[in-house]
Amino acid sequence: MEYNIEAELMHEFLNNRSRGFAYTPIIASGNNANVLHYIENNQECKAGDLILMDVGAEYANYSSDMSRTIPVSGKFTKRQKEVYNAVNRVKNEATKLLVPGNIWKEYHVEVGKIMTSELLGLGLLDKADVQNENPDWPAYKKYFMHGTSHHIGLDTHDYGILWEPMQPNMVFTVEPGIYIPAEGFGIRLEDDVVIQKQGEPFNLMRNIPIEAEEIEELMNG
Repeated sequence: MEYNIEAELMHEFLNNRSRGFAYTPIIASGNNANVLHYIENNQECKAGDLILMDVGAEYANYSSDMSRTIPVSGKFTKRQKEVYNAVNRVKNEATKLLVPGNIWKEYHVEVGKIMTSELLGLGLLDKADVQNENPDWPAYKKYFMHGTSHHIGLDTHDYGILWEPMQPNMVFTVEPGIYIPAEGFGIRLEDDVVIQKQGEPFNLMRNIPIEAEEIEELMNG
């Protein structure tokens, strides 16, 4: 059950001197993942489904915010892996844009272009969808309707002035997702990163498995 997974996470957090969850955890199996703030966590995780886990521990008064999506049966289907890898590519490309001087709003426009390209590749959008899109609600938002990054610190959604340029040592989440109710699953991947003076941000979650092959290997080891 989804709550069994929630209980295991709480057990590990407390055993490692965390005060518990930094926010109400999301353990969303199957189509539940397409409800962005699903918190009931009371459904059965069924063979063939994916589980989207959006959880974070509070530690030393600071919050974390992490998302991983794993296959109940230990193996992704071909389609699930295609979508998973697309989300992971968007996350990796978006991370490269979190550099000093960038503006949050402009950053989201650029991430939208990257996501649009991936959705075209997955056959979820076609060129006509993009050509005829409403600039205020681009075509990609049918499958990725939330923001990619927010400030994080003492609070999971920490205070930050979004029209000021990004600066070194700011901490942001990076959390693209693709949600496909018609196919019965949604995928979100999320890490927390620290903006550096030069180069790509420092990934605070670099040691937590995220590649599809890593997850399958862990689940079948």
